Amino acid sequence: MLKEAFESAAPYISNFKEIRRFVEENEGKNLDEVIKLIEKRIDESDTTLSTDYRILLNELRKMINTGL
Repeated sequence: MLKEAFESAAPYISNFKEIRRFVEENEGKNLDEVIKLIEKRIDESDTTLSTDYRILLNELRKMINTGL
């Protein structure tokens, strides 16, 4: 589901390569674990990258809530 969320959010992401690398490294992990990792990255990253992680997180949560 992480990869699908990334693909959906990709047009809105500025740091495409870095977010794609994160997705590739964490794709097989439990969604709760991935959400915690994204939240940690949001807190630790500069403004633009933090926004990109927030976009990914919002898309992932939207997919979870709609059951996609």
